[in-house]
Amino acid sequence: MTAQDEEAPPVEDLVCCVELGPGWVDLTLATGARTEAEALARRTVELYGPRGLRIDEKALFDDVADRAAALNAEAPVMAAAFYSGTGEAVADFVIDTYLDTWSEPAAADAEDREGPARPGLDEARALLLDRSAPGTAAGPDVTYPDLPAGPAVRVGSQVRTRQLLGLWRQDTGSLTYAVLPPGVRSLVLASFTWRNMAQTEKVTRLADELMATLRVVPEPEDGTGEGGGEPEECGSP
Repeated sequence: MTAQDEEAPPVEDLVCCVELGPGWVDLTLATGARTEAEALARRTVELYGPRGLRIDEKALFDDVADRAAALNAEAPVMAAAFYSGTGEAVADFVIDTYLDTWSEPAAADAEDREGPARPGLDEARALLLDRSAPGTAAGPDVTYPDLPAGPAVRVGSQVRTRQLLGLWRQDTGSLTYAVLPPGVRSLVLASFTWRNMAQTEKVTRLADELMATLRVVPEPEDGTGEGGGEPEECGSP
C-alpha cells in the first residue's frame, strides 16, 4: 500500500436520487469543465426561450454557466438550482455524502446500535451547527424530520456577509439536512441556499418536498450504471 493509498479518504459507494420537479434545473457536471457548464446553459436557455423571460437570454446563460461551475467546484454528488418561470434563480441545492473515520462502537454499547457505526442525530446536529455558526444573523432553527431516506436533522439559518468595511451587507438563507440512511456508514448532507429572504417560506417548502423524494441506494457493482441502468430503488419512492 502506498502513502497515497493510506491518506485517501474512506469511500462508500452510494447513489443519491431525488426527483427534480418543475422549476428545478439539474446543474450536475460530469467533469466540472467550463465548456460543459456552458453547454448546459445553452440547453437551459432553449427550454426557457418560448416562455417569455424577465431577464434576457444572455443573462440566463451566464447565470446558469456560472452557477453550475460554482456549485460543482467540490464535485458534489448532485447540484441543482430552482428557477422561476421567468428565468430568475431562486435557490441552489447541493447534495453529497460524507464517510469519516469514526470508530466502531465499543462492545459495551454495540448492542444498543443498529447498523454500521457513524454519528447519531445529536452528533449530526452538532456538525451542522458548527458549519452554520460563522456569520449567522438569525437562527439556527433545528428540526428532526423523519424522511423516507432515513432520520434526519434540519438546520435553518440566516447568514450575513459584510463587505466594504462593514458598510454593505447581504443576508443569505441556508437550510441544511443531515440524513442518516439505514444500513450505511455515510452521512448524506443536502444544502439549500438563497439570497432573497422574502422567498424563505417558498424555498423551505421546495426543500422539504425535494428531500421527501430522496433515496440512497448502493451503487451498481460496475460503478457505471451501464447494463443495469439506474438502480430500480431510485425510481420507486
